[in-house]
Amino acid sequence: MDWEDFGLITIILVSLVVLAYTLAGYGVFISFIKSGEILLVEEGKSFYRMIPNIPGYGVKDNKVAKIEDGTKKPLSFLGIFWVGFYPFRKIHQYDFSWDKSVSKEEEEREKKKGGKIEETGFAGVILSHRSETVSSIRHKNSYPIIVKEVELVGQMKLDIFFNVIFETVDPVFAVFILNGNWFSLATSAFRGIISDFVRVMELRRKKEDGLKTAGTAEKTEEKKFFEEIEKEKEFNVIVIEKKDIILNASGVTPFKVIYRDYAISGSPAAKTASEALKIAELNALAKIAEAEGDAVKITKIKEAEAKGDAAKIRETKSAEAVGLLQILDSALKHPQGGDIVMEQLRAERLKNFSGSTLVEGNSATPISAMLPLGLGQEKRKDGDKNSK
Repeated sequence: MDWEDFGLITIILVSLVVLAYTLAGYGVFISFIKSGEILLVEEGKSFYRMIPNIPGYGVKDNKVAKIEDGTKKPLSFLGIFWVGFYPFRKIHQYDFSWDKSVSKEEEEREKKKGGKIEETGFAGVILSHRSETVSSIRHKNSYPIIVKEVELVGQMKLDIFFNVIFETVDPVFAVFILNGNWFSLATSAFRGIISDFVRVMELRRKKEDGLKTAGTAEKTEEKKFFEEIEKEKEFNVIVIEKKDIILNASGVTPFKVIYRDYAISGSPAAKTASEALKIAELNALAKIAEAEGDAVKITKIKEAEAKGDAAKIRETKSAEAVGLLQILDSALKHPQGGDIVMEQLRAERLKNFSGSTLVEGNSATPISAMLPLGLGQEKRKDGDKNSK
C-alpha cells in the first residue's frame, strides 16, 4: 500500500465518521442518546424497541430495569446507538407538556420559548407551563407540583408546594399508550395521595389543645397537626408506600418527594386573616407557657418559704421546750419548786401581756403548779430529818 492509497482510505474513514455523526444528529439509522435518557423506536406508528442510555440500567420485558441476569445494556459505539433502517424504523416523536419552576429573571426567556407563566403565591416561585415535541423520555427528572386546595379538618384549605423526582419505569405505556400525557396523570395521582394523607389533620395546635396537655403527662386522643409533622420525611414515606398508584396511572414512579412550602388557599384577604390568626394563637401559646413557668417558680418559692417557716417554728418550740425542761429540773431540786414554777410562768405572761386586766383562774384559792406526786412531801421529810 502506497501513501496515496493510505491517504484515500483515511479520507473515506473520516468521511464515514462525519456522515455517521451527521446522521446520528438527525436520528437517521443511528442516533446519539444523552446519558439518563431513553429513546423509543417505532415501526410504522407502533412501538418497535427501546434504547436506554442509563448507567447501570437496561431493558427487561420492555421496561427499564437494573442490570441483572437477563437485563442487558444496548450496545453503542462512540456514544452512537443503532436505530434501524430508515424510514421503516425511526425515532418516535411525541408532544409533551410539563411544568418548570423559574426565577423572575428567567421569566421573559421562558415566554420566548412558549412558556405560559403562572404566579404561584409562594415567594420567589414562578411556574412556566411548557409544551414541546420531543424525541426521548428522561429516566429521572424533577418537576414542581403545587397541590391546590387540599382540605384539612375544619374545612381549612391549603396549597402545598413540592418538587417530585419521577423515575420512568414503563416508557412504552407512558408514551405510546398515554400519548405522552403521563405527567398530568402522575401529578393527579400524586395529588390524590397527598389529599388523603392530610385530610385528617388540623393546621396547628389550638389554644385549648395547649391547655389540655400543658404540664401533664396525661395522654389524650392522638391528633396530627400539619405544622408539627416532619413534612420532608412523612410525605416521602406515604408517597413511596403508595407509588404503585402513580405507576399504574402513568408508567412512572415517584423516586423522591421534596416538600417546599405551604400557603393558605383562597383570596389574599383570607390568607392575611389566617396568618393573623396563626400569629395570635402562637402568642397565646407563648403566654400559656410563660404563665406555667411563673406558676412553677411561685410554687417552688412557696414550698421553700414553707420549709423555712417550719424550720423556724421547730427551732423556736425546741428552744421553749428546752427552757421548760431546765425550769422543771431546777424546781425538782427545790422544796418550794412548784411555787417557783408558778411565779416564773406568771412573770412570762405579764411580760407578754398588753391589756389592762389579767385574770388568773376563777378561785381565790391559790393554785400550785403540778409537779410529780410526793415531790413536796419528800422535800419536807428531808428537811424535818435535817432539823432533828
